Amino acid sequence: MSEKRNFRDALEPVIYWNTSFVIAQWDTNDPFHRECLAFARRMQREGVVCVVSVFTYNELAFHILHRALLQEARRTGAWWRDVLRNSPHIFQTAMDEVDIVRTHLERQTILLPVTEAAHNLAFTLMRHYNLLPTDAYHVAVAVDAGVNAFASLDEDLLAVDGIIVYAPL
Repeated sequence: MSEKRNFRDALEPVIYWNTSFVIAQWDTNDPFHRECLAFARRMQREGVVCVVSVFTYNELAFHILHRALLQEARRTGAWWRDVLRNSPHIFQTAMDEVDIVRTHLERQTILLPVTEAAHNLAFTLMRHYNLLPTDAYHVAVAVDAGVNAFASLDEDLLAVDGIIVYAPL
């Protein structure tokens, strides 16, 4: 099991931002928005090195794009993939938000590389902890870089031995 900490606990010097945390801090409609935003600001005030991976960017972009496509699908009664194909302006408008979030995230974090060792570790983590692939890749990339602390709302990470997971109370 991992060590679970709340956002008021002592901070590790380097913390990986899982996508669930990034989404919550960005999306004002997320129920944990205020807590995640305050925690991100605390980390920066206290000099924590905040890191992410390409998987964070991928999931974040998908979340924003999918949300916009679903909103239009609900409005029109279409399937969200049909909105993607038939209304490219919806996608392009959502890409504007993706670009803004990307720039914001790039200013706050350092991008970790995905090494061959991380790739192999991800598959070990999937098998050993029953983690979904992207969750396993988040952990593997961080651990491969020597990072064992995560800001996350994803409870699946709590199964992983040897890591620390910061989450709201």
